Amino acid sequence: MKQGDLVRFAKWEEVDIRFPSKWHEEPKPYVGMLIEHDKLMGNVQVLHEGELYKIRSVFAEKAGQKDIEKYEQSLNSQ
Repeated sequence: MKQGDLVRFAKWEEVDIRFPSKWHEEPKPYVGMLIEHDKLMGNVQVLHEGELYKIRSVFAEKAGQKDIEKYEQSLNSQ
């Protein structure tokens, strides 16, 4: 992942933090723009709907075309 990429991610407040070994399996329903990826500290900053989220990098991954289309459809239905 690099700056400017669209990523799908999970918000920290919605993650089950009791089982760290399963964090990579958490659903990532949100799509945003990657602002910063600190590989050393394992953090990313994602811009989503005007808010900046700082989360662990395990909760973010590069979004594919289907993720982007699905997210756009959810915005249009609102």
